[in-house]
Amino acid sequence: MLHDVDFECYPEEHCKKAPELLKEIDASEELIHAVCSHGYGICSEVEPKHEMEKILFATDELTGLIWAAAKMRPSKSTKDMEVSSLKKKFKDKKFAAGCSREIIIKGAEMIGWDLNTLFENTILAMREIEDKVSEELEKIKE
Repeated sequence: MLHDVDFECYPEEHCKKAPELLKEIDASEELIHAVCSHGYGICSEVEPKHEMEKILFATDELTGLIWAAAKMRPSKSTKDMEVSSLKKKFKDKKFAAGCSREIIIKGAEMIGWDLNTLFENTILAMREIEDKVSEELEKIKE
């Protein structure tokens, strides 16, 4: 969530306002670079250099696509999602049209993974934290 620190209040300045906000909390230059690099080529010219930055770049758009696909499933979950069903949604340009397929492809290339590997690893990571995220969202609603 920290990577979108400026998005809600400054959507037109996304990745541009982040350094100022992060400096207010004494964030390291490494963290600031990582946050700004996730918008590379979209809203930032800061290029991802480290593996974590490249993975964040690759998965930022993809997690939106996966979550949209999960919400369409009877289970409304990633827990029973397979790569094959995600690939169908990925190929359908009208589904979750705001999730850039080009950025997802570029991110996979940046990491050196094929799309199947990126899809699989991202689904598994989301599956692993889904219950915790749901719990935290429930607390916010209370």
